[in-house]
Amino acid sequence: MIENIFKDEIIADKFNRYNDVLEQVLGYNLVISMLRSYQSKTILDYGCGPGKVSLQLAEKLSASVFAIDESAKMIDIARKERPHECVNYTKVENDNLDFIQDNSLDSAIACYVFINNSSEKRICNIMNQIYCKLKPNGRFIILDTNPNNTGVSFSTFQNGISGKKYHYGEHRVEKLNIGSNEHLILNDFHWPTKMYERNLTQSGFKQVEVLYPKLNDFTSEEIKQIEKQYKYYDWSNEKIKAPFILYQAKK
Repeated sequence: MIENIFKDEIIADKFNRYNDVLEQVLGYNLVISMLRSYQSKTILDYGCGPGKVSLQLAEKLSASVFAIDESAKMIDIARKERPHECVNYTKVENDNLDFIQDNSLDSAIACYVFINNSSEKRICNIMNQIYCKLKPNGRFIILDTNPNNTGVSFSTFQNGISGKKYHYGEHRVEKLNIGSNEHLILNDFHWPTKMYERNLTQSGFKQVEVLYPKLNDFTSEEIKQIEKQYKYYDWSNEKIKAPFILYQAKK
């Protein structure tokens, strides 16, 4: 298994500076909208990184958030830059969630977590643990890069080599655009949609649904509002191709 590179201080700092406008517009905003519709008030943010989403969950949903990550550096950044009285940032080891009571969470999210795991067995174990921590009828949301568009260049990142066919669980290189001449190179893994669906079902989840959000799902007026809000106009293939997959499942 490749060591979690986000434990490296330089990589963690660069990742914190990455302009995640695509993730926000075509990912996090939809996650938050789903959680709002579920009326979730206790939420697990599994693999919270620098706390960007955890903070939004607390501020926008008035939720109590368990924000966990195995990178001490990421937790340090989150506590320093995104503190909130309703967010409990915690470093975990060996995917251990014993500190959370079983059947206690309204919802759980895992954003860009499973693509960074080389072991399907580990992914299944994480899903099993999350299932145990959710209340009956609790919801689990997964946000990851879209394996069907591996190799496609988007405006802020490219995951994998264009034209290359990736095999099940194969290592990929992802390039994030940090600045005009600066990039962050990450290593992740190619998991097709069947991996998510099979392991969610085996873990006990039901009503598994998947979305493929793209920019052109919005009206022209909505896109203008997005551009105004995020001060971003350099759209690329995300107009017609979905950079991410968004799963929702029910316990």
